[in-house]
Amino acid sequence: HRQALEMTQPQAVFLTSPPPLHVDQAIDAIGVGATVMIEKPVAFDLAEVARLRQVATTADRLVMVCQQHRYATGAARTREALAGRKIALIHTWGYRQKPDIKANWHRAWGGGHIVENQIHPLDLTRYLLGDRGEPISMYARYNESFYEKSDGWDNWDSYSVSFECKGGAVGSVATTYGAFPGIQGSWGHDIVAEGLVVKIRGHNFELLFEDGTVETIASEIDPTITIAHAFLHASRTGDHSALRQDYDDAARSLEICLAANTSAMTGQVVKLA
Repeated sequence: HRQALEMTQPQAVFLTSPPPLHVDQAIDAIGVGATVMIEKPVAFDLAEVARLRQVATTADRLVMVCQQHRYATGAARTREALAGRKIALIHTWGYRQKPDIKANWHRAWGGGHIVENQIHPLDLTRYLLGDRGEPISMYARYNESFYEKSDGWDNWDSYSVSFECKGGAVGSVATTYGAFPGIQGSWGHDIVAEGLVVKIRGHNFELLFEDGTVETIASEIDPTITIAHAFLHASRTGDHSALRQDYDDAARSLEICLAANTSAMTGQVVKLA
């Protein structure tokens, strides 16, 4: 990658390598003057996240994390609809087969369920709810008796998290790699609020109001494309107005997910400052 950077001298770089490689590669990209978009997560170590922050700040270079669910067509309207409402419950589930990217079969390379995949709905929740959706405690458990540790598989098979948020809401994440392709409704994210239930399926949003009104907002464009356009525009012009997250906020979503993994490994509730 260093040779490619030196040869091409890019203005902007997208990093989609395994997470343990991200920080060094991002720092090398900054070294040739590039801005950087990193596929989540930045790293599995918050000290590494801080190291990259320092380099980017010193060089005055934009570094973004690809938390694209915030850029879905219905996200801004849903955030507006939830504003000012009490939040009762946040619930996410996912029924998946083993990851398509085989490196993610190893928790040391992929990070496990919540870091590899379920970070997306948790990050989206933080965008939609602000402080009311900010977890303050995490308790997680896992199952690793479903698959044999063979054929390159070294991961938790199923994973469950319970959490409490600043605004008083409670939430849960339940996910498994033990399913198979073709299951309808295999992923969902619900928020129950005062007078409103939000159902998110993929990048589509359904808002069910207490008075019987229903708003359905289908995704007009893949939000991965939207966030990429926003990143490139900010890189070219210095105008960050279209960005829905800065580096520090993305790092906070990662910190929350790593706290869940700490809880899973220790069996203890982890408090978040």
